[in-house]
Amino acid sequence: MGLISGILMGMIFGVSLMAGWLQMMKYRSGKRIGKAVDIKTLSTLNRDDLRKICGDNYPEWISFPVFEQAKWLNKQLSKLWPYVAEAASAVLKESVEPLLEDYRPTAVNSLKFAKLSLGTVAPKIEGIRVQSLKKGQVTMDIDLRWGGDPNIVLEVDTPVGNIPIQLKDLQVFTVVRVIFHLAEEMPCISALLVALLSEPKPRIDYTLKAVGGSLTGLPGISDMIDDTVESIVTDTLQWPHRIVVPMGGTAVDASEFELKPEGRLTVTVVRANDLKNLEMIGKSDPYVVVHVRPRFKVKTKTIDNNLNPVWNETFELIAEDRETQGLTVEVFDKDIGQDQRLGIAKVRLSELEPEKPKEVNLRLLASLDTLKVKDKKDRGTCTIKQGGTIGCARRRKEDLRSKKRNERSRSYREHDGCGRRVGIRVQYRYRR
Repeated sequence: MGLISGILMGMIFGVSLMAGWLQMMKYRSGKRIGKAVDIKTLSTLNRDDLRKICGDNYPEWISFPVFEQAKWLNKQLSKLWPYVAEAASAVLKESVEPLLEDYRPTAVNSLKFAKLSLGTVAPKIEGIRVQSLKKGQVTMDIDLRWGGDPNIVLEVDTPVGNIPIQLKDLQVFTVVRVIFHLAEEMPCISALLVALLSEPKPRIDYTLKAVGGSLTGLPGISDMIDDTVESIVTDTLQWPHRIVVPMGGTAVDASEFELKPEGRLTVTVVRANDLKNLEMIGKSDPYVVVHVRPRFKVKTKTIDNNLNPVWNETFELIAEDRETQGLTVEVFDKDIGQDQRLGIAKVRLSELEPEKPKEVNLRLLASLDTLKVKDKKDRGTCTIKQGGTIGCARRRKEDLRSKKRNERSRSYREHDGCGRRVGIRVQYRYRR
């Protein structure tokens, strides 16, 4: 009897063991199939899908396998950061303060750093992509994230007195492009080109706090600083703009690597319609500011007490990169104190249709950053006249053919060498 019971128990235990093993294998097989399906699904996602899933803080190497992780570099950067931060603070103060002075609003007498320290938290490199786009160059794109603890205090000198303003909770999300120009002599690098890629758009987040007071009693200061920071980033640091750093040991002409003008853009500000009235008594006194780069702005005359002004004023602006730059049109209300912006619009230079001169009606917005727009009311339109362009290489070929076919090209040769104009009111005039 004991023998039979032992055999039955052994059989039951063996069957149970086999059943458990089969169940475990079935479970593991299901998990593997599920992971394979997830991986296949992830492989079909594009960049926009990943941004929706991960948010804006996803590292570039997730969506672009060409970005390699750099954990070892982050470890070394953390160790070196106290020394790097001290040196970089001095360099930033020396290089950025002149930019603050160049880009400061007219309502501010001076804008400079009272304190500048990059803190103790090192930036984090999420990924690195190395390319060889041109002979004699090595291009490195660095996906950089920084949520540091810097101590930055701006001293804003206004007609009502000096106002110290602190930048807190600074966060930077951007891809930095570094281009190494190679040389045959040590240190084998003649110059470095540094810029922020425009795509993905650089993000610099911070909060402003008046030292010993509140910004609520200083209307317009916060927006003024935001606009100044945005102008400096887009006009001097964002690609195709770049900072050229000559390297020691090799004589080099830094101007060779700087961004050069591609042509001249001629634009006519025609009129504005149905502008927003900001005056308690009477109507706004509008004028228009036009620019490709914020550093080089042109302005129309002011027309008093008119919400449908007509200017018909023509300006010439330098264009350096047709594919990435745009024409910005801002309408302001002239006031006794600080002028108020009635609206802003922007059109990409690449959207100007070749050889089709026409009027363009630009709908004015409260801000180009739609996330910051709280006032959804209509702000009217601004009309400009625009034409088109012909590329430099194509233009030169046409010039040569024209000279061969027609002796009347002598009048063209006596021109300033910038090529024939195309269009009526807006055109690029290319230099040889």
